[in-house]
This record gives sequence, C-alpha cells and structure tokens, in this order.
Amino acid sequence: MKAVFNRLLLERHFRVTWNETYLAYDNDISCPTQFGKLAPNSSMSSIECMESQLHLYEKVLEYLDQSGNLKLIKAQCEKHKKNKTLVYMFKLLINPAELCEADAYLGNLLLSDPVTTAGIFQQVLYKAVVVLELLPVELTPSQVAVVLRLTHLPVFTNINTVRHVSSLTTIHDLGIFCRLRGVVTGISAITKYTLSVRYYCPDTDCEGYYGNQYIRVHVPGASEAQTVGRDFKCASCLCTLQEDKSSRTLSERVVAEVIPEQIISIQCHDMTKSRTQSVSVYIRDDLTKLVEIGETYDIVGVTRKDIIQDGILLTLEANNVKKVSIEVSSRKLLKEIPRTVLQLYSDKTKSPFSFPLTLAYLFAGDICPPGSYFHLKFAILLSLMSKWDHKSRPVHVLAVGRDMEMMSRLLQYGLRFHDNTTTLTAGQSLTGRVSLDKYNSAPYFVDGGVLHLSQGGVCYVGDVNRLKKAHTQQLQSALSGSKVVTDVGSKFTGGLPHHLEHALRGRVWAFGDSSPSKRAVADTKDAIFRSCQTGDIPITLLESFSLVCFPDSGDMSSIETVENAILEHTLVTAMICESETSLPISAQDFIQFIKFASRLRPKFSRGAEALVHNFYLSSRKSRSTGMDGTDVPVNADQTILSMAYCHAKLALRNEVTLEDALMAIHLYEEYLTVRFGFSTLNVQPLPHVTPDLLSYCLGPENDAKMQAFHSSLLRYCSLASVIEE
Repeated sequence: MKAVFNRLLLERHFRVTWNETYLAYDNDISCPTQFGKLAPNSSMSSIECMESQLHLYEKVLEYLDQSGNLKLIKAQCEKHKKNKTLVYMFKLLINPAELCEADAYLGNLLLSDPVTTAGIFQQVLYKAVVVLELLPVELTPSQVAVVLRLTHLPVFTNINTVRHVSSLTTIHDLGIFCRLRGVVTGISAITKYTLSVRYYCPDTDCEGYYGNQYIRVHVPGASEAQTVGRDFKCASCLCTLQEDKSSRTLSERVVAEVIPEQIISIQCHDMTKSRTQSVSVYIRDDLTKLVEIGETYDIVGVTRKDIIQDGILLTLEANNVKKVSIEVSSRKLLKEIPRTVLQLYSDKTKSPFSFPLTLAYLFAGDICPPGSYFHLKFAILLSLMSKWDHKSRPVHVLAVGRDMEMMSRLLQYGLRFHDNTTTLTAGQSLTGRVSLDKYNSAPYFVDGGVLHLSQGGVCYVGDVNRLKKAHTQQLQSALSGSKVVTDVGSKFTGGLPHHLEHALRGRVWAFGDSSPSKRAVADTKDAIFRSCQTGDIPITLLESFSLVCFPDSGDMSSIETVENAILEHTLVTAMICESETSLPISAQDFIQFIKFASRLRPKFSRGAEALVHNFYLSSRKSRSTGMDGTDVPVNADQTILSMAYCHAKLALRNEVTLEDALMAIHLYEEYLTVRFGFSTLNVQPLPHVTPDLLSYCLGPENDAKMQAFHSSLLRYCSLASVIEE
C-alpha cells in the first residue's frame, strides 16, 4: 500500500492536476467549496492552499489504507467491471473516532460539513482507481460517486441528537450529521427514485455534447426536483442541457416515521397516553431492507427540507441505520439483584422447584393475597421470561374466569415489569392501517398496529369478548401463524390486493369472561373445552394462545377461601395507606430481578428436550379421537419447550435441566386437565394455593410429588410407545 500511496501523491501528473486547478482560481476571493475544494484563509496564497489540500488528500489516503477501505474499494471495482454502469457507486464505512485520530481537522470537517468531506473522498478515490487502472481508462470524475457510511456518531445531546421534531430546526441550520434513536411506527411502500442521470449539450459542435461531463448524482438531503431538472446550463455555450433518459439509474427508497426513544420511555409510564409527533426519515438503497415496523433503530443522517402542498416539512435522510440490541453485562445486573431475592435463592437451593414457585407465590402481592391466582401469576412470570429465540417462542397468556376485574388488574400489573408495552384501545388497529401516502412519494403508507409496536415487549389486548369480529380473526391469525398480516387493498396497489407479513416477536396478554350466553350454551356439545366454561370466546382463539388459565377450575371450598382472602386484603389495603409493602419481595425488587433473569441464555440439555418430545407424542396418541385426529394443540411441543426455557431463566440456571422440562410438562398437563376434564397422569389443577396447601405446593412435599410425577411420566411415555408399535 505504501507504493500505491507514493505513486498517487508523488507522481507529477497528480500534483500538476491540482496545481492547474488552483491557479485557475488564483484571482478569486477564495477557492470554491464544491466538490471538496476548501476555502483557504485570505492570507493564504494559491501555492499554500494547494499544499494544504494535498496534505488533506494524503491523510484521506492514509485513513483509507489503515481502515481497510482500500481493499473494499478494490473489491467493489471488481464487481463494477462485471456490470458496467454509467456511475460507479462506492460505499465506504467511516469511523469518525478513527478519522479524528488520523487527522483532527478532517474528522471535524466530516461531522460539520458532510458534503465537502464526501467531495474530498471522491477526488482521492477517482485518482486511486485511475492510477491503479481499476476501472476503464475513459472514466471521468463525474462518474465516480462516494457514499460515506458512518459507523456511529459522537453524541452531543443539545447539538446533534434528535429528541423531538423541533430539534430538526436547529440541526438543519447547522448542516451537520445528527443522530436519532427511536421506534419505527409506520413505513411507506417501496418506491423508486433517481439515483443518477446524464445530461448533454444539444449543440453537436460543443464539447459538452460528447462524453460524460454532465452527470448528476443524488446528494443526501436533495429532493427529486433538485436531482432532475430542466434548467441546467452548459458550462461552455450556456445552452440548456438535455437529459439522456436511457442512462437514468433508479434505486429504492421508503419513508419511515420514527418516535424518539426519549418520548417512548416517558409514554410507557404515562397513563394519559398523550399523542406525539413522529420524525419522518427517508431511507434509501440497501438500507430499506433493514427497517421493520415496531423495531428500535439508531439512525445517523442529515436533515432535509421538503415542500408538501402548502407547507414546509423538515425530515431526516438516513446515512446509516442499525438495529438497537440492548446488551447489558450480566455481572453488572447481578450486582443490582436485591438482597431479598438473593436470600430467597440461597434458602431454596436444595430444591430445583421451590425458588420459581415461591416467586410466583409472592408475585403481585399488592394486588391480591399471596397464593391467590397462583397459576395465572406463574404464567405471567414465565411469559415475561420468554422471547423469540432459536429454541423458544413468546408465551401468550389468556385468563378465563368470572372475576374479570381481578384478572385485568393482574395482567396490567405485569405490564410494569417490561419497558416496551402496548395496550389495545378504541380506535386502534391490531395489524396496522393502510392509507394514502401523506408524503406523495409512494402508493400507500402503513401505520403500525399494536401488535407491530409490541415487538420484543407485551401487547395487552384486554377483554377478548369485546373485540370486533375482524379483530378477533386478526388476533387468532397472528397467534396461530406467529406473524402479523396487514392487508393492502387493490385501490392502493392498482391491481390485485396483497399482504404484508411481519414476525410476531411480542407476547400477547388477554382475559375473557367465562359466563356463557344462551347461544354459547347451545353450542357446548361440540366444544373442545368440555369441562370448563369459556363463555363466548371462539374455540379457535382459545387454541391459538400458548397457555390458558382458568382461575375458577378449583374446588368450591378453595375458591371461597380465596374470595374471602381477597375481600379482606382489599379492605385492609384501603384502610391502611402504606407506601411500603410488607411482603418479603417488593415490586421494585421484582423489576430488578426480572431485568436480570430475562437476559439469561440457558442451553437445552438432551434429556430435557427428549422428555418434552416424548410427552408431546404420547399425549397426542392417548388423547386422539379416532379418524379425526387429536384435540391436543399442534403447537404444544413448542409451547412446552418455551415454558421449560423460561422456567430455567426464572430459576437462574444456565442450562435447561430435566426439572425445568418436568415443571413445564406439569403446568401444561394442568391446562389439558381443565380442558378435557381428565388427566392421563393423575394431575389435579391448582389455580390457587391456599394456606393449607402451602407445604404441598412449595415445600418438600412438592419435591416428592414432582419425583412421583416424573416416574409416572416415564411409564406413560413408554406405554404409549408400546401401544403404537
């Protein structure tokens, strides 16, 4: 590379080229600032200006060599040779910190004047490819275009950080790179824009008629009208240039609406749910494939000013887009685990089941007494641990019972333990809303629904009995297929309607009334849920949830005990207004613990996976209904694996052990028992843990019970395999 460096900088033609350029402007007040020519000091002569410029080119070449971009340029030239085009586009990854270390002036110029810096890189790159003969010899400078992709941007909160829409005004006046971190709430259809276009002089005797002298390339921040126009003049004869339409190059772009992260964090804890204005971002070329609705991104870009109808709109044009992955050191989070949780963990180390069960027992003690709604609380904790992973899927929870107020309070209480939560309210859409593009740049625009915006978080649907038929079908389709489908009508496409699909990476929580209507009573004879009341909830919707909790499935004596305990707890809480809870583990302790446990990544052991698969196959065989197949859900295998994975995280284990799989199977067998009215493994559902059952459910008796269940499960699986043979 040093030989290349010396060849580029010391060859006579390289120096003479810029010498002639500056001598041409020697009588001007300053050197032109376009195409990377810097304006020198008034006291600086043309020779000194040229030496300063050459020094800058030298630093650019040094940085390209040290950063590995020269190898990237050579690789891109090989691709350009195979596919000859009018304009050769080079995309370089620039680290501002490394560039500042190479040359402080150049690094500052990049952040404060991106267009001039891109022109300097363009000139150096043009000379490099010409001297090294990496591209055709007849290449002109206008045929080389450079895009400087910033790997990151130094954060100056009050200068280059977009905190809200009004921040764009100050940044636009400065003309600098800016940074935006936020959630994409809507995105337009992919449309075409002009990347480059060639012009020529209509006078055949003019030198502007020949060659590729007049080529316009899209500059970040420029509109379509600024790139393609009809008023460009020839530099030689001042004739109006004409466009060579056969040489126009098109590329792709979308417009995304992004809500800044600061506003999102405020709204998560704001019960008023106030409306906010999003920031519009133009995303072009290969970056369009990186953006999805509901995801959080770090966006580096420049501001642009658009005139839409009678108004002026300040927007952002993306230079680089990166998906935000929040990775916090486990050691750092481990130090933040409350002592109360660590003390409980040390007390329960002898039992592989007691620690997660005790957490579920104490969870939401501010809402209802410990032990009440135990099964639902355990399901909420497991769901908070779940995520979209290679071995697990989000655990969706549905609670069906008579006390809808208590179920609603518990589910809403669980929302505070996650940063990204959405709630379905009146007027909102589940799967997105399609409308005409407000930016006049695409056929349609898609506003994300609550399922889109809950990516990686929790979507609280509320009472499923109050959902419209269309919403019910959309929810059932999203849960069953693990994807959110948005319908785009033919009036937007100009042809046949089509669908947009996004993966459902968030958890869905809902509740429903178990009291049946007259119509529901008439249809119960063909219902799959034979031994429990499901009200007016469609069977297909019930089956689409990962786990359905029935708080009213226990015996009447335990239900009455729980109701009395809840009544007493409500009265005491209303009379004694204490800010501090009397529970061993407070809500704040749970928040810190869940933040740590949810980031664990345990690995599956072979024994755990084999046990889950054997139970799944055996259960489907034993509960088959002849020629009609089986009533056990098809996704039961994946659900149990996800629950075992979440149980291991809740138990602070680095491996999904046999005990985790055993507890997940036991919980799912309780659900099947309530659903079918019988258990092939003699499991009795326990929706509540009353004081007389405390030792049986949490103490040493529970360990003995789980060992007996393990033995029964192995016999059950072996018997089912023998019957199959």
